[in-house]
Amino acid sequence: MGERALPYASYVEQRGMAIRPSQSVQDIYGKDFVYNPKLYARDYQHFADDWLSLEALTGRELSVLGNMPIVCHEAAVTEAALDLFQKAGLQVPSVRYTYRNDLEYIQLLHKLRKQNKKIIFQYPHPVEEVPSDQYWVEPDVLAYVSDKRNIPELVPPENVPDRKMMSLDQILKEKPALPIILKTGDGRPTSGGCGVLLIEKEEQLYEIGESFGDLSNIIVEEYIPYDQNFGFHYVADKTGEIRFLGKSEQIINEDSCFRGSWISKDEDNMSHIIEAGYRVMKKIAEKGYVGMAGFDVLIRGDRFYFIDLNIRFNASTSGLMLYDDLQKKEGKEIVRLCNLEWQDDFQDLVPILEKYVMDRQFVPLSVLDAGYFEGENRASKVIGLVTGHSREEVTGVLDEMDRDGLCHRE
Repeated sequence: MGERALPYASYVEQRGMAIRPSQSVQDIYGKDFVYNPKLYARDYQHFADDWLSLEALTGRELSVLGNMPIVCHEAAVTEAALDLFQKAGLQVPSVRYTYRNDLEYIQLLHKLRKQNKKIIFQYPHPVEEVPSDQYWVEPDVLAYVSDKRNIPELVPPENVPDRKMMSLDQILKEKPALPIILKTGDGRPTSGGCGVLLIEKEEQLYEIGESFGDLSNIIVEEYIPYDQNFGFHYVADKTGEIRFLGKSEQIINEDSCFRGSWISKDEDNMSHIIEAGYRVMKKIAEKGYVGMAGFDVLIRGDRFYFIDLNIRFNASTSGLMLYDDLQKKEGKEIVRLCNLEWQDDFQDLVPILEKYVMDRQFVPLSVLDAGYFEGENRASKVIGLVTGHSREEVTGVLDEMDRDGLCHRE
């Protein structure tokens, strides 16, 4: 656990190839705060099989913070990772508060409280661990907007799938027509599609255990067959101004878990959805929220449905914040956010990533060294942006990365 303040210098700045966000997190919130992206809970039952991916998220916003200090896992800010960010033309905060485990994390929060540091949490924390006066955004506000049960209060009814609260026993007894979507209704934070189940066969209901959440409070939602699945992204800054950041065409696996996106800023005849999202974001800001949000929207014919409100930094947010500079300085209009895994030694990964960075094909957002974690067969995690002039070109780069051993998360 430690605090590091290292000078930042990059030769790419001298070549005019530095990549900066259109608006940094420091611009959005102001100075003298600490950004904290960690999802922390007493248990991580939703995420038990993917602990390292959670820690990789603590490094994902490094390049868009400006010079705002960050709390992150030590494995996400290794010297090798920082060197890759520098070669990519990214700027990362000079002050990084690091931890190696949850005990050190809580100790770090206590240390920051003694220093009277206000923290910009992305997820609500247990009240017994973090007092309310340590939050930049009030914890009650953060808890309210993070709770999936409150979506109907923020979204017009015609844009919300039919839903109701039921216990698992009720579901098994009443046997609603399938398929249906089940979501955790206990208010706990979720991420990347965890805490959401697509139920197509009755036997799936009997496989649900307590790791899913409180089985007496489950959101049962209408299944929407869709033509398109997009995320619409917004920011509300400290002055109350709301801006549309862009959209992301979402890529999900068969378990409905997020696995990447194609990001862009064009409206593509979606101005009516963008305007509806703006009104939702306005309601959220009126609750006292400042920061980022991404709304998952399913489009079917001329109808659209807000199926989830992710009131925090989303996977595609950093890419959208960097998009203008990527387009202007790299001449690349096609950007694909990807989540990659590397099964071998971390030191063998670094030169492979460097090759794609120096060829201006890849912008690393987070590079997590699995060697910092106990256990065998741990995969190092890489989150980043593959850029190109066409989707075919980007797909070709991803295929080449796969042949090099950088595999897509399934």
